[in-house]
Amino acid sequence: MKLHYLILATTFLLFSCENIKKEKSKNKTVSNIANYKDQWFFEPKDSVMKVTLEQQLELAPTEEEMKWFKDGKLGIFVHWGPALSVTNVLSWGRDGDRPGAGKPAIDGIPDDIYDIQYKNFNPVNFDANKWMQQIKDFGANYLVFTAKHHDGFCLFDAPETDYDIMNTPFKRDIAKELAEAAQKHGVKLFWYYSQPDWKHPDNLREKHYENYMPYMNKQVEHLFTKYGRIDGVFWDGLSSKYWQWDTYHLFKKMKKWQPGILSNPRGGFGWPDDSQRGSFDTPEQSLGPLNHHRYWEACLTMTDKWLYSPEGPIKTAEGVLGMLIQVAGNGGNLLLNLGPNGKGEFVAEEAIEAKKVGDWLKKYGETIYNTRRGIYIGGDWGASTQNKNKLYLHFLEQVSDNTKNVFELPKLPIKILGYKGITKGLEKVENKKDKLIISFDKNAFKNNLDNIVELTLAEDLEGTERIDTWHGTPINNNSFKISATTSFSDKNKPEIIYKEERNVFTEGVHLKSWWSPKENDVSPELIMEYLAPKNIKTLFISEHMRTHSVKDFDIETKDKNGKWSKIFNGTVIGEGLRIKLNGAAIYGVKLKINKTTYFTEITAFNAYE
Repeated sequence: MKLHYLILATTFLLFSCENIKKEKSKNKTVSNIANYKDQWFFEPKDSVMKVTLEQQLELAPTEEEMKWFKDGKLGIFVHWGPALSVTNVLSWGRDGDRPGAGKPAIDGIPDDIYDIQYKNFNPVNFDANKWMQQIKDFGANYLVFTAKHHDGFCLFDAPETDYDIMNTPFKRDIAKELAEAAQKHGVKLFWYYSQPDWKHPDNLREKHYENYMPYMNKQVEHLFTKYGRIDGVFWDGLSSKYWQWDTYHLFKKMKKWQPGILSNPRGGFGWPDDSQRGSFDTPEQSLGPLNHHRYWEACLTMTDKWLYSPEGPIKTAEGVLGMLIQVAGNGGNLLLNLGPNGKGEFVAEEAIEAKKVGDWLKKYGETIYNTRRGIYIGGDWGASTQNKNKLYLHFLEQVSDNTKNVFELPKLPIKILGYKGITKGLEKVENKKDKLIISFDKNAFKNNLDNIVELTLAEDLEGTERIDTWHGTPINNNSFKISATTSFSDKNKPEIIYKEERNVFTEGVHLKSWWSPKENDVSPELIMEYLAPKNIKTLFISEHMRTHSVKDFDIETKDKNGKWSKIFNGTVIGEGLRIKLNGAAIYGVKLKINKTTYFTEITAFNAYE
């Protein structure tokens, strides 16, 4: 196991030489830190920058404009830039002022070192056409590319600055090549553009409106008028207000330059209705909500960082697909970030896993692409997608050794005309009394990542009221004792994961507390022992979203005589693993980690009666 905290600290140490260190924000007083966010807020230069609700709604896309995005389901996010030569944290790895951010920098690469890395940036193997072919091979339908991040470096031929790709040894307009290749290969394209610019001296400062806004507007106009068809913009305004970028008037111009253009919601806060910012919502490092009021896109990393992270854990194809299926079933897209290396290539190990995702989608993509969230709201069993009168049930719950492969859902209010198993193993579907009962062959079920059932219904499902499928509550914290073989630190003791009130089964929760064993614990265990016997139906286990690294584990249960017996072995935990038990009374549950490739971080270990 690699101790990533130590690696990151060592990286920072190498480049933080004493003779060039300055008095930075780490010397700020507590009161200055508390007020850090406020200093970047100010009123508009002109009252027309603030808009009415009616004006805000003018920016909303039509359903037809959203159709390709909702159909596409999977996109690739790319964070890239010269900073990868000194850090694996894009922009946030730079020491110095952070206009628009909520906290000052307390460490990082000194800005005078960070800011000159572009002079050596030369991704000699970059091939835009190869990228686009790989993106299609990954099963993705669009690319979101970081044209400019918070650090201000531009990966395009940017007007009025030398801090761009044309002043590197590479000297080629990467954005231009990507746009041409995307249009050639039929891949939709978003430019990521950070409004805050931590290198520009006037950004969110005294001469913001006079000096920075003209600079930013020229860059935005260049990006959305010089490269042919661009399908969307991914803003990243941090904690700013929308009027500080004059987002309303700017986006109105962008809609003329690029008719039908879509926007994420990060154009700034403070709109008349902040719940309707942008064209869709953008939960980060979480799987999005179960039953949201509008469409959304979950932004997730393939490793532990957004930028190239050579020592970080790489998510498996199985883990990514599990997340994609949950996202699609609950009304969203998955935007999966890959961080290319300094030569301009997708990292081979990441690309291998992403290609497996694409291979799976070639076989089963009809149940994901072009669908909408299903009539069944996701639950412990899995999720559902639908397309007209076709309903696809995705059974993601794993089954313990002593449990039958029979699942029960609320009865459908629509007549079933027929059913079939998209994957092997379906035995029977019965819609009777108050339940829909689905039975599988046990051996075939275990061999499938996702057990998919197609139901053909008598009516089109569009607009049908959704059905809740999950009513479980976790075992009360006072009903069990939790322990572990070891804990990495006091902050990582097993009790910590139960202090988060949201630590229950639901997609869309970004859990920030976790249990970690010590590095020298070669067979770590997390143990839940009940004060009285419990009839457990479901186990819910999650790893930290950034560090999916467990590769082999066992689940054991304890009987009344104190004997532990293995009931399940698995190779992927990832985000939100559910394991079905037979409901018999047990006295404890144990998670035993047999193999991990990085640093084990368990954010959820819950049991439900």
